[in-house]
Amino acid sequence: MKSKRDSGTALFLMEMIAVVCFFILCASVCILVFVRANNLSRLAKDTNQASLAAESVAEVWKAQEVQGLTERFGMSGGQSSGVIYWNQQWESADQEEAGFAAEFTAAREGRVEEAQIRIVRLEDDTELFTLTAKRLLNQQPNRKEIGYE
Repeated sequence: MKSKRDSGTALFLMEMIAVVCFFILCASVCILVFVRANNLSRLAKDTNQASLAAESVAEVWKAQEVQGLTERFGMSGGQSSGVIYWNQQWESADQEEAGFAAEFTAAREGRVEEAQIRIVRLEDDTELFTLTAKRLLNQQPNRKEIGYE
């Protein structure tokens, strides 16, 4: 009869493999959590900057019309629509180096002009913020419109 001596190394090796697999699983979950948190933080930062940029565009449009948007932000387009580009640091940029864009459209109805400003992140075409602004045009109504005649 042969007696088998088991030193227990096989059991120890199996236990070490199980422990290493458990730590790899935990590390991958932690990495995924940190990546998700980083993406949420980036989205929040970009959304905040987009809201500030949209408000700036709306205020310049209200004060100086489309000419102000062209002068201050370098908007390309016509009188009722255009695009403004910013780089990753939210500075005015050309289309080639842009990271963000504002799509500006304006429509007039009577004495009220309405503009819609839509800010998007260009790398993944994510809409970050949309703002609708209205302004009253400085036209003197004729006397019939107010009811004097």
